[in-house]
Amino acid sequence: MIGRCQVRSAPHVARFGDNGHVLRALSFVAITSVIGCTGDPPGMAIDSGADIDGTQDGSTIDTPGGGLVPGSLTVVWMHGSQNCAQNTDPELQEHAYNATTIIFRQNKCRTFEAPFIYLLIGETSALLIDSGATNTATLRNAVRARIGAKPLLVAHTHAHGDHTAGDPQFSGQANTMVVGTAITAVRAAFGTTATTGATKDLGNRVLDIFEIPGHQAAHIAIYDRNTGLLFTGDTLYPGLLFVQDWTQFRASAGKLAQWVQSHPTAYVLGAHVEMTSTPKQNYPYMTTYQPNEHVLQLGATHVMMLDAATQQLGPTAPAAPVAYDDFVIDPP
Repeated sequence: MIGRCQVRSAPHVARFGDNGHVLRALSFVAITSVIGCTGDPPGMAIDSGADIDGTQDGSTIDTPGGGLVPGSLTVVWMHGSQNCAQNTDPELQEHAYNATTIIFRQNKCRTFEAPFIYLLIGETSALLIDSGATNTATLRNAVRARIGAKPLLVAHTHAHGDHTAGDPQFSGQANTMVVGTAITAVRAAFGTTATTGATKDLGNRVLDIFEIPGHQAAHIAIYDRNTGLLFTGDTLYPGLLFVQDWTQFRASAGKLAQWVQSHPTAYVLGAHVEMTSTPKQNYPYMTTYQPNEHVLQLGATHVMMLDAATQQLGPTAPAAPVAYDDFVIDPP
């Protein structure tokens, strides 16, 4: 029993690649599954990554509790093509979780990273979480079509290029502010510190922002009190969790676990999908076709699993990637 979660291990051989970095060869890794967690706070909407009916097709979603504004993840995400020369998907897919929460996904044949980008609209302003991996006007135009002339703040979960490439399309635009990618710029924009979070009010829509370095030094998490959505960028999503600093990553996993224990969490939404719908199996790095991919949404239990996993692995980073049902920890 690790903390609140029970774990078990078994040997496995698999091929893994860094998330946006160098490829790795075949490695022998210990597959550790968290098979049960206890002590989840009452009233929390827990999503295991599967739907209520046990599927992962997004056709049914949990109903958030605690007065949270609900939304829908009934969507089939575009997932690339075997032959990208024949791909007919749009450059950008839009899905309205609800009227004021918009999820975008970029085309895998335009960028294999295919990041997810989130637009949160308040009564007086809006926040765009990441600007994506391409530098065309498509995202900017889609955002403005949704928010009109409202002031827009463009921020980033972290500073990697597949989350900031669209910044030039927003810089210098009317009613638009782009937050810099250095941690000093993030702190100046939001008022966070290494140990304390801050809030941002979009107009009757309050967001909590706190720092979660480890994947990258300026990484932040954003929690929306309106919907109970927790945005975790590249720190937690169904894919390869590339770790830059192991000590910081473990601490950030613990910080996220503490957060979901005290805040109702409808879904945990990261920046990519790189896992298949088969537990412990990820797609090859740089793939442009994911026909049977994992659903985007994770839940509070996955946060607890990540914390339990990093604690079990100990203060020294593992020598090779370690696969779990819904994510792979890829050490420095």
